[in-house]
Amino acid sequence: DELRMPVAGEDRNLMLVDTKTRVRPRLPTEPQGRNGRLQLMCYKYLWDNLASEKFPADQFFEYFSLDSGYILSDEVKRLMVQSDFTAETLGDIVGYFSNFCSVLPCAQDQLLLRYELQEDDSLIGEDEFPYDDNWLKAQIQSSLEFWQGEREARFPPPKEHWKCRYCQFASLCPSQTDAYSHMSSK
Repeated sequence: DELRMPVAGEDRNLMLVDTKTRVRPRLPTEPQGRNGRLQLMCYKYLWDNLASEKFPADQFFEYFSLDSGYILSDEVKRLMVQSDFTAETLGDIVGYFSNFCSVLPCAQDQLLLRYELQEDDSLIGEDEFPYDDNWLKAQIQSSLEFWQGEREARFPPPKEHWKCRYCQFASLCPSQTDAYSHMSSK
């Protein structure tokens, strides 16, 4: 959502800020806040990798089955000129992107989630927290294990059963209990 460059001090690293809007003037519950922190940590991980490593152009073209020599349309060329770039091929654009990324600073380890009221954009609150590489990688690994069929789904704890109201698989879920059925009918 936002990149903040420090204006004072020696730290020239950007601060990543994500603004979430809320219908009601209250901060999210812990599970919702945790999801926001996970998302912002993913942004930092991606940003820092783009800034600190050479963009893998060959892998990019191969993975998406793209031709780096593909000649750009006249419309795209015009847009590039308007942005002060000249490009003839898709490879030229990826080259510009790679060069741009190579001069980016990494992001600060402090991340900021802002919560604003949808009605008038007023600030409800902020959650500033440190980046935790180990926690992020554990969350990603756990998700991959599920999506790759290496583990069963985990059901939300009782305090988070409200999530089940939004799950498309709730009617098939073995975690459904009489207590949940009673709660969801309210």
